[in-house]
Amino acid sequence: MTTFTHPSNPSILSHVQATWDHIRPNSSIYAHLLSDIRLVAATKGRIIAHLDVTPIHTNSKNILHGAVSGTLCDWAGGMAIAAETGLQKTGVSTDMHVSYCSTAKVGDTLEIEAWVGRAGKNLGFTGFEIRRGVTTVEGGKGPVVAMGSHTKFLLFGQTQGQGKAEEQREEEALIEKGDGAE
Repeated sequence: MTTFTHPSNPSILSHVQATWDHIRPNSSIYAHLLSDIRLVAATKGRIIAHLDVTPIHTNSKNILHGAVSGTLCDWAGGMAIAAETGLQKTGVSTDMHVSYCSTAKVGDTLEIEAWVGRAGKNLGFTGFEIRRGVTTVEGGKGPVVAMGSHTKFLLFGQTQGQGKAEEQREEEALIEKGDGAE
């Protein structure tokens, strides 16, 4: 079996990676559980990532802990929002549903796929699947470990262009005050 290379938009993937790089140091749970996650593809409103299951991801039965699946749901929904909107603000969770379908063990590679069903002015609706194994050239996908939905309140509350302009103004204000990254 040969691993499939997912279609990807390099600029969207770069943006989602930058968003993840910005969020990661500010979230101790993400830094702990998802430090080794790899974004492998992104298109408008859709991301795919891989994570190798290690002992920190397992429960007392040495299988994938449900809390890790929930964390992946939260993370992937946010990254899909970033892929959809082009913003680094990914909103806050208002609702998550996770269905546990199968399991994974140490050494398995998870493929996480998330997509935006709809992103409006205030709410974003995402779906996700966590599969055991990676998609093959032959089109084979591993068994679904968990699947569900994630609703996010989108803090920007405006259209994409207005959100980018607002982020730019905020960054310029920080630079003027001497608090910017430059």
